[in-house]
Amino acid sequence: MSHVISRWFIALLTCAWLSPVWASTTVRHELTVTLDPATHRIEAVDKITFPSASTAWQFDLHGDLKLQPEPNAASVKQIKSSPAQTGGVPLNRYEVILPAGAREITLRYIGEIFHPLEEATAEYARSFHDSPGIISPEGIYLAHPSAWYPLFANTDRVTFKLQVTLPEQWSAVSQGKRLAKEISNHQSRVTWEENSSQEEIYLIASTFSEYSKTTGAVEALVFLREPDAALAQKYLDVTAQYIEMYRQLIGPYPYTKFALVENFWETGYGMPSFTLLGSKVIRLPFILYSSYPHEILHNWWGNSVYVDIQQGNWSEGLTSYLADHLIQEQQGNGASARRALLQNYADFVSASKDFPLSEFRMRHSSSSEAVGYGKAQMLFHMLRLELGDQAFIKGLHQFYMQYRFKEASFADLATLFGRVAGRDLTPFFEQWVKRVGAPALQIKASKVEQKAGQWSLTFTLTQSQVG
Repeated sequence: MSHVISRWFIALLTCAWLSPVWASTTVRHELTVTLDPATHRIEAVDKITFPSASTAWQFDLHGDLKLQPEPNAASVKQIKSSPAQTGGVPLNRYEVILPAGAREITLRYIGEIFHPLEEATAEYARSFHDSPGIISPEGIYLAHPSAWYPLFANTDRVTFKLQVTLPEQWSAVSQGKRLAKEISNHQSRVTWEENSSQEEIYLIASTFSEYSKTTGAVEALVFLREPDAALAQKYLDVTAQYIEMYRQLIGPYPYTKFALVENFWETGYGMPSFTLLGSKVIRLPFILYSSYPHEILHNWWGNSVYVDIQQGNWSEGLTSYLADHLIQEQQGNGASARRALLQNYADFVSASKDFPLSEFRMRHSSSSEAVGYGKAQMLFHMLRLELGDQAFIKGLHQFYMQYRFKEASFADLATLFGRVAGRDLTPFFEQWVKRVGAPALQIKASKVEQKAGQWSLTFTLTQSQVG
């Protein structure tokens, strides 16, 4: 998912919440990867474990990565080749035929991934430039769009163990827990593992200066491209504060670490257990109290409770409400923050640009932001007023508990909060999620009177829509 950026108290939750969660269609990858930034080169061995003993599987791999011979009882053959689409990468599709009862295969591949930065075309992209994947002397960015590991059809999630070998001064970051970090033979070797189901595998690398702080069971990390202990300390301190704040509000933090990682171009990306921000963004003073808590909170909403995107993206609205809006409310500015949301909706959402929340996928314009972030925040504020703070918070706890590392939709939110409220909230959600528009209010029959030396204003507030 995604986010500059893609946001009350204590829950008593069992340790079972934090045990690994596997979807029924989760593929396990055990990757051993060597990267050469100077030549854009990647060499990888991937031991893959399938979720079932099906004999036939298909996967896509970057078109410039070539499979190497590997002793397997399975058959692997290329069945399709697709050129790069705009902003994408070339792909080769392969079919794997496994022996009856087999669930494992090892693939070895080698090649180059180098897609130079291009100017982002979307009005509200998360960066001024973008790349689907790049291995370069300036830095490395690999994600699902890079197709740098086998992407299997008909599978929802992955778990993984990832060992990365790099030049001596380099280090790598991914999701999950870092198991090892060592320097030997003028090479750096880092191992990461995540056993809870993920939507994709990230691999970020550069020459980092690293800073850390332990906060309870969670490690706060900062990876900067240039040494800056004072800046790192600011982020380490607020990371600990926000993780504790949201632990009390929602439930246990779902990962073992949260890292701020400095990118080699200006971005505002939010990944499971870390955020990837550009150099200028990191040094904006207000980011610590606006976009940064938003990205931390996405680890509850969007990066552990996943979004059923076909039913509408609820995550950005709920994250913004519990980060941007909540922080403003804590500072006494809640009403003015909501007024700004309503003003943005009035300014940017014309009839031709309006759409229901059920159709919101991601922000790509001022109007889509006003609906997907702004209107959604007002939905959750109205829900909170409808239920009261205690029931609203209870609903947050239960929603997180029930859907951690699973997909959830607006309909799931309606069902769960309805159960907490003890009444059917489907009509409430459907009118705000499936219909376009917002209340249009008018003042009628206003009258000003002076009585006993005091002025009074009397008026009728009406809603002008029909239906």
